[in-house]
Amino acid sequence: MKKKIFISLKYKLTIVTTLLLAVISIFIYFYFPMKFKAERLSSLQDKANSIAKIAAYGVSSGKYYEDYDNSEEEMEKLINNEEIRYVMITMEDSTFYEFNSFTAVINEYQNNEEFISDKYEIMKAYAPIIISDKKVGDIYMGFSLSTVYDKIAELQTNIGLVSLLLFLVGSLVVYFIGKLFTQPLTKVVSAVNKISEGDYSQKLEIISRDEVGFLANSFNEMVDKIANSRHEMNKINKELENRIKERTKELETALKSLQKENIERKKAEIEISKSLHEKEVLLKEIHHRVKNNLQIVSSLFFFQSKQLTDPKIIDMFRDGQNRVKSMALIHEKLYQSGDLANIDFNEYVKKLTNFLFQSFGVNQHKIRLKNNINRVELSVDTAVPCGLIINELISNSLKHGLKDVEIGEIRIDMGYDENRRIILKVSDNGKGMPKDFDIEKSESLGLRLVNNLTLQLNGKVEYFVNNGTMVKINFPDPNMLKKVS
Repeated sequence: MKKKIFISLKYKLTIVTTLLLAVISIFIYFYFPMKFKAERLSSLQDKANSIAKIAAYGVSSGKYYEDYDNSEEEMEKLINNEEIRYVMITMEDSTFYEFNSFTAVINEYQNNEEFISDKYEIMKAYAPIIISDKKVGDIYMGFSLSTVYDKIAELQTNIGLVSLLLFLVGSLVVYFIGKLFTQPLTKVVSAVNKISEGDYSQKLEIISRDEVGFLANSFNEMVDKIANSRHEMNKINKELENRIKERTKELETALKSLQKENIERKKAEIEISKSLHEKEVLLKEIHHRVKNNLQIVSSLFFFQSKQLTDPKIIDMFRDGQNRVKSMALIHEKLYQSGDLANIDFNEYVKKLTNFLFQSFGVNQHKIRLKNNINRVELSVDTAVPCGLIINELISNSLKHGLKDVEIGEIRIDMGYDENRRIILKVSDNGKGMPKDFDIEKSESLGLRLVNNLTLQLNGKVEYFVNNGTMVKINFPDPNMLKKVS
């Protein structure tokens, strides 16, 4: 970074004031002589014109009274005047009198447009000679300006000396005055620089009963306060340093303890993770084996039914097989998914209904299935009763409700109501239930099983007959109950 040039305040004040004095001195040196010259020339011009008029009056009176002595006396006065350089008098277009005609001709005395001639420094004057209101001649005179110019030169020299003296004296006075006023400021700056370097013992020894003295006193008081604050800050910093050191030791000890605990926790986490993995593997294996065992039971139902001839008994075996299969599918979904606690019920229902349609040999062009199941995850304790309920209701629709229907439809709806309870609806467009139907008096094992399973879920079942049959079941979501508790 480029270092800035330092210029003292007293030098700045001296330079500015010196320039101002120089301008004033130059102005005085040129202005007053020029003004004096203009006033002096104007006064001389008036005087020359007056003399010319007086001379013209004298010549005209001598001519009028034919007293030529008077005219000669008047011209003698003009010649004896040291300021007059030439006199030319013309009468009736001829030269009546001339004095120093060479100088007059050189200066073109008849050209009265310029009163001041540069040649020989002469001022021209003119007056007409009038007798009885008739102009009979002219008088031309030239006055010397050497005396005027000498006085102007002398005045300009004197003014120049006065201006120079004023410039020098003013500059010196301003310099010493600036030095007098800036000396205390210099001391203040020096003291401030030392304080900025950490030396708080600086004092300003300025004793005066003015603003500078008050500034010095205030500065000394400020330095004392800063020094005291600095001393207090040093004490606080030392105390803080000691506390930090102690706290650092405590933190280091705590950190070592935490590192040790962290190592032990990681070991425990590894053991827990290992144990959890083993349990997951074991739980999957359990679900797999339960599914296999249920599959064996289902197969036993199937093979046993092959040896029977009574259609009612065969239907009973098939119903038992389907119930076992619905439970086996749940365990199959559990060990196949990553979540061993809950299953995606939508996927489960699709697989279960496909199995039931195959089991009953349903023509899917004749009977259609519509699933409208929102994303619902159920635990195994809830999924098994729900699966059995759906199994019983669809089986009942296929065996009874849609038995003689040409084009049938089974619809399954499942989701949450405004109270976060699970709503399950199974409906068909079959012939429906009898009007006097009473679940308590019904001999249907499937419907009684539906009623008992609903009670197991702490739910409620409702039957509706309108262009078919609709069974509506609502029950609380166990997962939501766990979150609330």
